Amino acid sequence: MAKRRNQSNSENTVLKIAFILSVMTSIGLLIALSVVYGNIQTQEDRANKNEELKTKAEITAANFRYTALTVLPMIGAGTENQREEFKTTSKHANELGVAENNVASILADFETFKASFPGFVQDGQEINYVTVVQALQSRNKTLLNDKKQLQVQVDALNKQMVALRDSQRTDTANQFTDTQAKITTAVEDLATFRADRQASSAGIDDAKQKHTQALAAKDQEIASRDTQIADAQKRLDDQAENNLVAQLKARPKSERFEIPDGKVTSINEASGTVWINIGSSDDLKPLTTFSVYPETQLGVMRGPEDIKGRIEVLKIIDGDFAECRIVEDSINDPILIGDQIYSPLWQRGISVHFALVGYFDIDGDGKSDRERVKNIIRSAGGVIDAELSIDSTEEIDATNLVREGNITVDTQYLVRGKTDAILNIDRQTYNRFETRAKDYNVESITINTLLNYAGYKNVKSSTGLGSGFDNETPDPLVKPTLKEEDKRNQLRFPPSRSNSGGVF
Repeated sequence: MAKRRNQSNSENTVLKIAFILSVMTSIGLLIALSVVYGNIQTQEDRANKNEELKTKAEITAANFRYTALTVLPMIGAGTENQREEFKTTSKHANELGVAENNVASILADFETFKASFPGFVQDGQEINYVTVVQALQSRNKTLLNDKKQLQVQVDALNKQMVALRDSQRTDTANQFTDTQAKITTAVEDLATFRADRQASSAGIDDAKQKHTQALAAKDQEIASRDTQIADAQKRLDDQAENNLVAQLKARPKSERFEIPDGKVTSINEASGTVWINIGSSDDLKPLTTFSVYPETQLGVMRGPEDIKGRIEVLKIIDGDFAECRIVEDSINDPILIGDQIYSPLWQRGISVHFALVGYFDIDGDGKSDRERVKNIIRSAGGVIDAELSIDSTEEIDATNLVREGNITVDTQYLVRGKTDAILNIDRQTYNRFETRAKDYNVESITINTLLNYAGYKNVKSSTGLGSGFDNETPDPLVKPTLKEEDKRNQLRFPPSRSNSGGVF
C-alpha cells in the first residue's frame, strides 16, 4: 500500500510537471506569436511612414527646385522660363503654394535691393547680386589702392616726423645742458649773495634802528610844524576874508550902475530896427534886452524916469556890431543915434552873478515864475550863485523851500521877490542869507526893477512911481506914461514881421 501510494504520488508529480511544462510551452508560443505579429505591424507602419517621408521629401525638393529656379536669375544664372517649365512638368506643381509665397517675398526684397545700389554697376548692366558684388569688389580694390598710396604718404610723413623729433630732442638736450649750467652758476651766485647779505645784515639792522628813531623824531617835529602852519593859514584866511568884506562894504553900492554897456549906432525907423556897437567879441547873445537912455544922460539905472525905450537883440552881425528890434519907445522921445544902452543882466566880456530870494510872480497871474526868471538871467549870460525861494504861497511848508548855492564875492545882485512866505517857513535861514549878502555888499533890487532896467516890458499893468524907486518892494517899476488924450505922446511899437522873419 505504501509502495502503491508512493508510486501514485510519483505519477501525480510527473503529471503536474508535464502540465506545467505544457502550460509554459503554450505561453511561450503565445508570446512568440505576439512578437511576430508586432514585428509585422511595425514593418508595415515603417513602410507607410517611409512612403510619407518620401512624398514630403519630393514636395520639399520640388519647392526647393522651384525657389532655386526663381533665385537663379537674381544672381545672374538661369532664366525665368525654366521656372515656368518646372511648374508644368513637376508632379507636385499643385503643392508649390508655400514656395510661390516665398518667391513673391524674395522678388520684392530683390527689387528693394536693386533700388539700394543704383550707382554700383556700370551703365546698361543689369543689377543683381552678382553684379553688385562685382561692383563692390571693384570699388574695394580702388579703395585699397588709395589706401596703399595714403599709407605710403603716411610712412613718408612719419619718417619726417621722426627726423624732426630726433632733431628737436637733440636741440632740447643741448638747451637743457646750457640751462643746467646757467642754473648752477645762478645757484652759486645766490649762495655768494646770501653770504654777503648775512655778513652785512647785522650792520644794516643797527643802522635801520637808528634811522627809524631819527625818522620818528622828525615825524613828530613835522606834525608840530604842520599844526602851526594850519593855525597860521587859518588866521591868514580869516584876515583875508575880513579884509575883503571890509573892502566890499567900503565900496559905493551903485558904482557899477554908472557906466552904460554900449550905444545905438544906427536906426531904421520904418522897420523899427536899431544897431548897437556890441557884438560877438563881447559875448553878446541874441534875445538879450537893453534899456535905452538919452545920449546926454550921466550914468544909468538911477531911476525909471531916465529910461526912454527898450530894445532886444535879433542878430549878431560881427565882433562889434549887432542888430536889435525896438520893443518900446515913445513918439515924443524916440530912440536916436548915440543913445546909451544898459542891462544889469549883461556886462561886456564877463558874466554877471545873481542871488534870488523870495516868491516870484512877474505877470500877476498868481503862479510862480521862478524858472522863467532864471531862464531870463541865464539867456543873457548871467550866473545864479545862490537861491532861497518858493514855488507856491498856498502850501507853506519847509519841504517846498528851495535852498541852492551860496553867495560869494562875485555875486553882484540880490534879486528879491515877495519874502513873507519864506519868513514864515524858515526865518533863521532867511536872516543868514540876508547877512551874507550884506557882508559881501551885494546890490539888492526887486525882480521887476531888474527886468525894467534890463529892457523887459512889464506885462502887469501898473501905475508909475514917479521919480525915485524902492528896491525893497517887488512891485513893478516902470517909466511913467503920459496922458492918453495927448496923441503926440502915445507909445509907438515896431511893426509886426512876416512869418518868414520871426517876431510879431
